[in-house]
Amino acid sequence: MAETFEKRPEGATRLDQLPHGNTVRLLRVEGVQATEIDSVSIGKQPQAIHLNPAGDLIVAITVDAEKELAFVPVRDGQFGEVARIGLGLEPSTGFIPLKSTWLQWHPSGRYVAVNLVDRGQVAFYEIVRAANGSVAAVRPWGNLVQTNKFPFVDVQWGIDTAGFYGVQEGVLTTIRLADVGAAGDDARHTVPQIALGGWGGETIAFSPDGRFLASSNLRGTGKPDGSSDWTEAASISLYERDAETGRLTKRGEWPIAGVLPQGLAFDRTGRVLFIGVNRYRNEDTQLGGAVEIWRVQTEGAPTLADSGERIGLPAGVHTVVTR
Repeated sequence: MAETFEKRPEGATRLDQLPHGNTVRLLRVEGVQATEIDSVSIGKQPQAIHLNPAGDLIVAITVDAEKELAFVPVRDGQFGEVARIGLGLEPSTGFIPLKSTWLQWHPSGRYVAVNLVDRGQVAFYEIVRAANGSVAAVRPWGNLVQTNKFPFVDVQWGIDTAGFYGVQEGVLTTIRLADVGAAGDDARHTVPQIALGGWGGETIAFSPDGRFLASSNLRGTGKPDGSSDWTEAASISLYERDAETGRLTKRGEWPIAGVLPQGLAFDRTGRVLFIGVNRYRNEDTQLGGAVEIWRVQTEGAPTLADSGERIGLPAGVHTVVTR
């Protein structure tokens, strides 16, 4: 668990009054009880963390200049010594203060993809590890890839294709990667497809078999009342992936009553979709937020259907993970 902000001080009513967090915590969850096993400081305001496929190295992105990347070894249920390394990028001329908000390991565990929200790009890095498992070096891998504006959250590797997917506001960008192990001029990433996404696309998720991709679309649910682009409902989009080309075909978009749905995850079958909802409007909900359970129906044209089931949670649900 990454701590972006510390606990709200007494009397604090504004975001800028919250102390910046700097900690990653290791928790053991048994039923509804969570016990802290270990913790370590990794840098100012970690924006995202991701555990590598081998389960022995966490990578995190922070807002510390020249030390944006943090690597935390995980051995025998304990954290090891943190390595901090910069992204090695030229200063941005963009107006967005955040450099990066998301990152993701390649399935091989050899590379990491990083979204660059301040310049509308995705960068790729090769992670070189020493014999003892520590991070010995971080090297840029191939070219920076231009996307649509503000690729804020979420970047996902394609399933069994030479592709990588980034979601921005209304656009899905497919990136075909260079071959694993390619170097120099051979490490060239290209963009074979750009598809229209939902308004305010925030999070994407692939089904385990790679057939479907879902996108949660905020639309105007986070806008203040009276705003010209305020909307009552958000939406969920479903795409089907061509197994040969990796191209996406949109199968539909469905309204969801929640405000700011920002978490998505399929179950192991790929036929159940969990949707994290920040909060609801005009409802007497005990906790404020929820994870909604939707189902993928594959008889005939693929569709999404709301099961009506909800797991009640406090307001502010963002990330949903299934195993």
